Amino acid sequence: MSNLPIYINLCVIVLAVITAALVIRFVKVAQKGYKLLFVCYTLFWIPLMLLRQYTGVMEKAIDPGLTLLWLPMAAYGFIGIFTRVFADWFTYKTKSRKSMIYLALLIGFITYIPIIIFPCTTTNVIQSLGVGIGASMIGTYQLMFNEQYGKSKQFLTVSLLSIPPLLADFVASAIQSTFSSINKNGNNNDVNVLKYLWLIGLVVVLAAFVVAYFVKENRNQLYKDDIYKKQLKSSREWTYFIWICLLGSLIAFIKWANSGGIAQLNIEVLAGYQKDRNVFNTTSAASYEGYLSLLFSFGQLFGGLITGLILVNKIGKMWSFTLGCGIWIIYEVLGIYILNPYGYLGIHVLNGFSYGVVYNLILGFILQKTFNDKKKSPMGIYQSVMAIGITGSSFFTTWLKKGPLGEQNYHDYFKAAEIINWVVIGVIGLAWIVFMYTWLIEKWDYKQLWWKRNQKYLIKD
Repeated sequence: MSNLPIYINLCVIVLAVITAALVIRFVKVAQKGYKLLFVCYTLFWIPLMLLRQYTGVMEKAIDPGLTLLWLPMAAYGFIGIFTRVFADWFTYKTKSRKSMIYLALLIGFITYIPIIIFPCTTTNVIQSLGVGIGASMIGTYQLMFNEQYGKSKQFLTVSLLSIPPLLADFVASAIQSTFSSINKNGNNNDVNVLKYLWLIGLVVVLAAFVVAYFVKENRNQLYKDDIYKKQLKSSREWTYFIWICLLGSLIAFIKWANSGGIAQLNIEVLAGYQKDRNVFNTTSAASYEGYLSLLFSFGQLFGGLITGLILVNKIGKMWSFTLGCGIWIIYEVLGIYILNPYGYLGIHVLNGFSYGVVYNLILGFILQKTFNDKKKSPMGIYQSVMAIGITGSSFFTTWLKKGPLGEQNYHDYFKAAEIINWVVIGVIGLAWIVFMYTWLIEKWDYKQLWWKRNQKYLIKD
């Protein structure tokens, strides 16, 4: 019976591989070569999904007092502020997006080694920077796919490239849970045990590097899909773009306040709380904690697909965004009162679903725009501003929780968590107001365009 979690997790890994093979088999794109890029992107995401969840757990193992917890947690988002802008410049200079992917893999490889050799806060910050740089490559992959295979099909790019992170999460979650199952007594707070997760990540990075070598890039296609995009010219269009970037930062703040490493720490606290009350055996829960990010990713994929295929066509953008915000608020309220790790695990899919709805509604807009200056892109600016939201969220939540979390003071911890959830609910409301404003601007522009096109007919009548 003790080996059951291991068998279940191995089955999940096999299921992920089969699912990936089926997706690659049945998804049709006119140009050849996209399947290898799909595989490369999936491998690229596995170490990111595997390691960013455990940055906070590793810091707790290194420093039980958690005096510097905010530092490795915030480093993940902080590096993204600069990475995306640099990626655009580096791509322009090398005339290749693949070169930036190589660089990100190399940086990941270099930054994972120190924490394997000597786990400490400094090496934890270094690996967090490496993971953050890797996560910033979402835009590079999306732009590369769009240029090489997607052309004007921005929705195809958003939909197809939302699948590799989910497949990677299947594999990463199964590895995490198998790791916890094998680890005796469910003690996941031993740095000499945790560091092997980074060793696994290192091996996968090498595999991604090998696959990337065989991915073909036609450099002549660089920036060619810009002819299908609208260039930002007028001050009104720039103002609209700035508001969209602000909205992205708010959405990132909301997401990272209750997902990633913060969520992983939270479920471990809940498991410890229930064990101390003799409610259930923590060892049994440890085997499934790794599926937290998987449930989020599954909810995100479902939310993104249902938004593009059903919600926008049936109820429009504004009501779709309102639905996403409404479910997000329900999730935050439930998070205040649910103190059972299994219950928290179950509602996390609502978190992912809401993010999938609101994030995909604005990502399509970003992919449809371009600048006159090729040294930077709307995607790069947008993701840099989003990284500000991630950094602020990580710092705020860890700063508020680190005291009671380090002392294992459950009453103060849950009080801090409640404050965070109510702040997040306020930010959700602010995000809704910003989206409503941008929606009204968009509607007004459409009315003005319609008036200009039909003015001569109206006057004639």
